[in-house]
Amino acid sequence: MRMTAPKAVRDNIARSRAYLARGYLTRALGAMETALRNYSGTTLIGQARFETEVHIHEFVNDLNRNHAILKFFEKRKVLSGPYVAYAPGDELPLAERLESIRHAMLEEERARAAEQAQKILMRKMELTGNGQARLDAGDLPRGRALLRRVADEWGHEPGVLTDIGQRFLRARLFFEAAELFESALDSFPGEAPAYSGAVAAYMELREYPRAEIVYLRALRQFGAHPRTMLNLAKLYMEWRKRDKAYEYANRAMQADPSLTEARELLSRLTR
Repeated sequence: MRMTAPKAVRDNIARSRAYLARGYLTRALGAMETALRNYSGTTLIGQARFETEVHIHEFVNDLNRNHAILKFFEKRKVLSGPYVAYAPGDELPLAERLESIRHAMLEEERARAAEQAQKILMRKMELTGNGQARLDAGDLPRGRALLRRVADEWGHEPGVLTDIGQRFLRARLFFEAAELFESALDSFPGEAPAYSGAVAAYMELREYPRAEIVYLRALRQFGAHPRTMLNLAKLYMEWRKRDKAYEYANRAMQADPSLTEARELLSRLTR
């Protein structure tokens, strides 16, 4: 026999009532279920037993009056309570009843979340499709505005900023494309297509210093890849920085002797 309720019982009863008061219904049900399972089989006497069972009764009464519980049972055509009952000694049946309700509520939450996610995805696809259609039709201002909304709302997702940047690049909106690629690089530095997209935009704009920064950033991120060094050498060649072009063409050929372009570029530079 015990003179005090187990700590797990006391703590979880307190949590359940606090959660219920704050509207966290599934948490409240889970905490009370845990308390009941810990209380079942415990032989309490005196004031401790009286207080524990009073707290359980109070929780059950508050739960039966809870607006969310009323709606939950109304959806199931149960229009009058009590929806949950408690008698001393019936802790396990009550725990199972609460677990059943909590499980059903969680399933409903997951279904609502999935439905909302589907709506959001459909809206994203619709905006993207409409924006691309506007670009294809030559309505660049409207297409740009629609696709910018996609970037603003979903740019936190991997691949979105790069995708919109590539659409702008194809539409020859080079400033806008470069801006989105830079944002993608800041948020997702491992997203390789953003590097090539940013370089393509800057090369079209003749922004050679910015293209150089992107190439050097790619080398730091992914290592000294021969193809990247060759492309950087081509940039320097176009920029008329022949010494730099020679340096990176030579580094590219040393890293990969099969790179014919690097050998040809070196040959041009040494003539």
